[in-house]
Amino acid sequence: MSTSNAGSNPEKLTAEGIILLIAEALDVPASKLNETSQAIDVSEWDSMGILTILTVLDREGVKCDMGNTEALQSMKGIIDVFRTAGRLE
Repeated sequence: MSTSNAGSNPEKLTAEGIILLIAEALDVPASKLNETSQAIDVSEWDSMGILTILTVLDREGVKCDMGNTEALQSMKGIIDVFRTAGRLE
């Protein structure tokens, strides 16, 4: 699956595609994450993990300001960020 955001119409992602992006960012197997995963349950999802997730969001053209890092504490929150940005399929 291509995650390039080249052009003016970025690719929409499924929840599963977003989970794959986050698993790659956290350097964990995708099987370790699902739509109900939370940072508290994944040791790699620490403060550095949050920064890495922010980098992935930026690369994907999805904006999330530093004051909204609470949304990055769960897969549901991250999926909602993609939804708000119009990037959820």
